[in-house]
Amino acid sequence: MLPHSVLVFSLEAGYLARMEDNGFIACGMYTLSPELERAWQTLFDAVELDGERVAARIVFAHSETLLRDPGLLVGHTCGYPLMTRLRDAVLPFCVPVFDVPGTEGRYYRSFFIVPADSAIDSLQQCRGTTLALNGADSNSGMNVLRHALAQLGARPGYFSEVLVSGGHLDSLRAVAANRAQLAAIDCVSLQLIADLYPELRAQVRVIGDSAATCGLPLVMPAAVYTLERGAAWRAALERALDALPAAMRRALHLEGFAAAGIDDYASILELENFAVEAGYPALH
Repeated sequence: MLPHSVLVFSLEAGYLARMEDNGFIACGMYTLSPELERAWQTLFDAVELDGERVAARIVFAHSETLLRDPGLLVGHTCGYPLMTRLRDAVLPFCVPVFDVPGTEGRYYRSFFIVPADSAIDSLQQCRGTTLALNGADSNSGMNVLRHALAQLGARPGYFSEVLVSGGHLDSLRAVAANRAQLAAIDCVSLQLIADLYPELRAQVRVIGDSAATCGLPLVMPAAVYTLERGAAWRAALERALDALPAAMRRALHLEGFAAAGIDDYASILELENFAVEAGYPALH
């Protein structure tokens, strides 16, 4: 077995080699339009560490495969897969802070939406309806809604159908078209959708909100994570944000980057455990 000092040096050298070989940044959580992609690209293009531009490729996606890729430098992911499947692969070092309704510093909520012309005014009235779900591994679309329903005594069979949409925008479109009567939408996504598609946003109505959890984390490979490296990246992101054109900053609704560690996401599992213990382990 290699001595600890040799192992640390090996990991450090590998991380620096990925930077020199233009490793990639996975950024696909809040990239709903080409304009938003350009804003994130401009932000990450300006990141400097030790006086040098990182010059990494930006991949506008967030799959588990990408987050486990050896070329990953930094990724943006949902807190639920982080806590349930990815803790061996990546660790959080900060969280983007957004200025939109539903956020409180580094914490965010989901809004529960129904068709604008629906008579539904509460989750209790959604029994027997169709749910639009962005994905089974989503904190904002699944986990916090499951928790809210479990608090109300929901049990398996609560919905007549669950439509898996693949994303918050598609879930909202399904509700707007009355193909589904309920969805839980991340508050940042809802604001971005309202900016981009105001007519679509007007076709849905908010009937409630979820418990707050720590926002979607920026992560780095667990093998190279250190508090010092995380702090350096967060400081570099803050500097890049200061240099971001005002119009792009407004489009992103981005206020800054707050420090975050794995323990800040423990409440996500607490919400899951509550639902499981209450007898509602899955949304259906």
